[in-house]
Amino acid sequence: MLKTFGLALLLTSGLAITAAPVYALQIVVTQVDKNTDGSMTYHFTVKTDQGETLTPGESKATSDFVTAYNFYGLVDGSVKSPVGWEFSSEEFGRTPYWNGYPLVLPVDVPGTPNLTWTVTKPVAAGAQIDGFTATTRVSAMVYGEYTAQVTRESPAIRGAAAGKPGAAASVSKQALIGSLLMPSFLADVK
Repeated sequence: MLKTFGLALLLTSGLAITAAPVYALQIVVTQVDKNTDGSMTYHFTVKTDQGETLTPGESKATSDFVTAYNFYGLVDGSVKSPVGWEFSSEEFGRTPYWNGYPLVLPVDVPGTPNLTWTVTKPVAAGAQIDGFTATTRVSAMVYGEYTAQVTRESPAIRGAAAGKPGAAASVSKQALIGSLLMPSFLADVK
């Protein structure tokens, strides 16, 4: 009887967890174009949820950003960014840190370009930003990873006594990690 109850409880909680919507920034590949020279152009969209914004900081190091890791075969000068974003590519992708420690651990293949877009003007909650593109000489695809640093706004808790921890509205930086289609780093570069 106890085993049956435990199994039913586990199954019910598992269904509740999988049915819950995901509330986090997403980077989505919306289209991949095959160009006449055999290269492939990836089109990305960044989506924020209702509780998060993207905020520029006093410097690039403190601004919110997104990084797509291991964009193998990147064609120099091919990356485009929408207004309000600055692009950079480093061998080791920019990852959210706190006190010198990484908050997420993406797979970052050495010697493979990473795509980082840093926000230079505020992005509102619930926004969808299009216009991110990058071209590669690789036609094979695999699932890769992205990370992001976002600003999460938590509302004040109604009915909580003033001065109690967590009662007031708060703003915090958060790190995210997810997956998306990327050029395969196992393929030959054309």
